[in-house]
Amino acid sequence: KTLCNLGLRHQVQGRFADDLEQLEAALAVARDMGNAGLECIVLCNLGMVYDSLARLDEAHDHLDAALAMARELGHRRLEGQVLCYLGLLHAHRADFDEARRCLNAGEALLRAVSDRTSLGILLCSRAETEHLAGTADAARAALSAAEVIAAEVGAGADSELGLALARVRNLLAPDARSKTDSPIAG
Repeated sequence: KTLCNLGLRHQVQGRFADDLEQLEAALAVARDMGNAGLECIVLCNLGMVYDSLARLDEAHDHLDAALAMARELGHRRLEGQVLCYLGLLHAHRADFDEARRCLNAGEALLRAVSDRTSLGILLCSRAETEHLAGTADAARAALSAAEVIAAEVGAGADSELGLALARVRNLLAPDARSKTDSPIAG
């Protein structure tokens, strides 16, 4: 798990080569331990990194493997999280119908298991998807909903949700920022 967390830190810092190295090591450890849940998380994180590197086929392979594993484990929260990142990958491929299908399915799962933080992250992915699709109002609405959740759960600026919000705020431009009193707004 430490290798996985270190990999995520490298991703935030834009050190993708280091990230891949740490996550590949974490994947080997998870497989050696027979820890399918951790393996699923690492596969998802690898998919996210490959997406960030615009290596979309590799991203898709890792995210598909993570989705299959989450479903096999019956882990609905993990399934919802993977669908979030798979949706964003489809948006990066400009397949907005498939992106929305994945995001809708992921949102339903995350609401069903009451995972508000992951739901906020998914809404950030929805905001990015809608921005890429050219639907500015839908992008702003998704960002606003994510900001509400961040305030409710007390997500700090350096949390995964806080970082997702910052990324989407930058993407949508300064005039799209919410005027809420969220601890991470602005």
